[in-house]
Amino acid sequence: MKKLILTLTIFIATLLPYAVLAQEQEQTASATTKYFNITMLRGEQSAWDKSVTYELIVTPKIDSPRTQILWDAPTSIKINPKHKEFIDMYNGETYTFKSKVKTDQSGNYEINVNLIAWQHDTNYANSVSDIITFNEDLLAMPIAENYTYSLIGKYLVIALLLGLVIWGGVILSKKGVESMKKWLTPPN
Repeated sequence: MKKLILTLTIFIATLLPYAVLAQEQEQTASATTKYFNITMLRGEQSAWDKSVTYELIVTPKIDSPRTQILWDAPTSIKINPKHKEFIDMYNGETYTFKSKVKTDQSGNYEINVNLIAWQHDTNYANSVSDIITFNEDLLAMPIAENYTYSLIGKYLVIALLLGLVIWGGVILSKKGVESMKKWLTPPN
């Protein structure tokens, strides 16, 4: 059993660097106006919960102490976390926001992000969008190479944990049986 655990540990240790160094397939959507530069990056899909990470990079060209970020998607798409109501943004600084997108139905979905800078005399807005396709297995198309490595790593971690639980259960049951025998043995 120890050899099996050692072999799995060595295998995972050699596989993880390849999963980290594998080329990441990010898709980018950008929008630029005289008020905001917005870039929306679609990151990796998680092997654990099948959510897709979106990163929103915003560089305002105006000072806006009340900027609202609104994520807009069909009702079958769940976006988490939603951002707080108003965010302070200042000219020239770069802000990064991350959200996870998850669905329970296959199909093509358009995900929009709207930025509104609320001013006392007028409002300035800009938006960016991305179209994401989920197949019947709820995998974002095209399937990234990192997802395959993450899935292999997930199953190896589960197998390793299951092996450790079984090994620990066997050791504890042996010790429990020994102590139970001592406890049940009548005194001489």
